[in-house]
Order: sequence, then C-alpha cells, then structure tokens
Amino acid sequence: MVFKYFIHCFAAGCFAAMAGVSAKMMTSDWLSIQTISCLLCLIFCNVGMWLNYTTAMQGMRTVTATSATTTVNFVVSGVAGWLLFDEILSLYWLTGLCFIIMGVLVLNSEQVEEKDKQE
Repeated sequence: MVFKYFIHCFAAGCFAAMAGVSAKMMTSDWLSIQTISCLLCLIFCNVGMWLNYTTAMQGMRTVTATSATTTVNFVVSGVAGWLLFDEILSLYWLTGLCFIIMGVLVLNSEQVEEKDKQE
C-alpha cells in the first residue's frame, strides 16, 4: 500500500525537475513561442508536482514524502542537465547524491524505529 505513495513521490520529483528544466529553457523575449510554451509547461509541472506531493503526504509521513520527492528531484534534475544542457556530473555531484540518499535512509530508519516502539 505504501508503494503507491512512493510512486506519487517519484512523479512529484520528476514534475519538479521538469519545472526546473522548462524554466531554464525560457528566453528573455517574453512574447516568443518558446517562452510562452515553457511558461505553460512550468505551470503544468508545478501543478502536477503539488498534486502528487500532497497525495503522497496523505499516505506516509511528511518527512518520508519530502525526502523521497527531493531525492528524485535532485537525481532527475542532474540527469536532465547532463542530457539536455551538456552539464557535467562531477565526482562532487555524485558524492553529494550519495550523502543525500544516506541522509534520507537515516531519517526514514529512525521513523520506522519510533513507529515500532509506539506499537
């Protein structure tokens, strides 16, 4: 049952990353087709992110939903930057990703232990 809510976290993280990508693709010419399309995509992605994020928080703890969504956002943003904008994924970036994932696991393992103690 909780897996369903992790899918919403994954979707929210992807929508958040794509909102960042569409914001990065905007131009300074506000009346261009590219800027208007990116702005509409930005709005759509933010709405999708909030809908999925709030759905995920209904089925799991807030810290779990937030940390899972943020991790997915970080990974998808990095990969999208690498694929679309030729950004470099350095060793520092990968090390930071590992630390973020370890922090998420530590946060969530403490919550599982607290839940077991309460029962």
